[in-house]
Amino acid sequence: MSGRIRTILSLAVGALFLYWFAHKLNWLEVWIEVRKANWGQLGLALALLVGTYFVRVLRWRELLEPMARPSLSALFRATMIGFTALFLVGRAAEMIVRPAALSVKERVHPSASYATVMIERVFDMVMVVVFFAVNLIFFEYIARDADATRLFGWIKVTGVLLLVVAAAGIYGLSAFRRGRNGALTYLERKLTWLPKSAGAAAMSLLRHISEGLAVLHDARGLTITVSYTVLLWLMVALAHLLVVRAFGIPYAEVPFTGAVFVMGISMLGSVVPTPGGATGPFHTATAAALAFLGVEQNKAASVAIILHLVIFTPATVFGMYYLAKEGLSLDRLRRIGADKGGEDKADEEKTGQPLSPHKQENEGVLAARG
Repeated sequence: MSGRIRTILSLAVGALFLYWFAHKLNWLEVWIEVRKANWGQLGLALALLVGTYFVRVLRWRELLEPMARPSLSALFRATMIGFTALFLVGRAAEMIVRPAALSVKERVHPSASYATVMIERVFDMVMVVVFFAVNLIFFEYIARDADATRLFGWIKVTGVLLLVVAAAGIYGLSAFRRGRNGALTYLERKLTWLPKSAGAAAMSLLRHISEGLAVLHDARGLTITVSYTVLLWLMVALAHLLVVRAFGIPYAEVPFTGAVFVMGISMLGSVVPTPGGATGPFHTATAAALAFLGVEQNKAASVAIILHLVIFTPATVFGMYYLAKEGLSLDRLRRIGADKGGEDKADEEKTGQPLSPHKQENEGVLAARG
């Protein structure tokens, strides 16, 4: 599918969700709810979400340690640019742009940092699923009608199934790491049908992924990574609770377990690939979760709108600042990251001169050894 068709489809899907979210709202009431919000609590939620990016940087450094040791400032800069790409373009763009943004200033191959970004995604997905599923065990939904009670029962079952799938995924990655030599040899044989350059790129990525998965068999590294991930999502959940509380919604109606429930549903909505940080699906899912918990429709919509802005704004402001400061663009970084010769392009950006074949080979060996 061409990029233009994907863009048109994502815009159409976003517009459909926006219509679904907005067409029955009383916008005057929504505006009144926004004006009455506690801006001190919203500011604290914003500060917490900014803090999550620092936690992400520390976790990323831990995952990269077997392969490279970039500076914290370079990691923060790349993270902000990457999440700007995520919010403005989509998740797939973030996974390409963030490694490329790091490689432009640091001698870290895009395939190495791309592999760690993929591993981060796994940790985040598993942690959100664990939070959501475990939370449902303790969250007692106050039944309002038989249909809602039945739906909540299905949500609980879905949460348990997601937990089983996440556990199976972690086991599979651990098994791949343990048997990586045999698995990589087998995959290398099976990928011979690919063009030579594409096969080499695929194997380079798989080797870096296997190196990054060393964290699953390193007690210290795993403890640190899991701790960062737990802290990260606790901060996100608390930010959700603060935004909810800023609109005067009482704890009895939406307790902390309710905020985690809203977080899980909103994350599910944000998976739908639409521009602007899942604009439309995020709002629809968040408002629906709050309405399910008994929050009035217009108030639920106002919470969804402000929550989206609180999540969206910090990374975008930082990311646009760094892009302007470095004279870069998201499209340029996407080309660097997506190109099979992305490593060479990153070094050309730094030096202004293409690397010699001998130096290219040496740089590859150094990056692989960390």
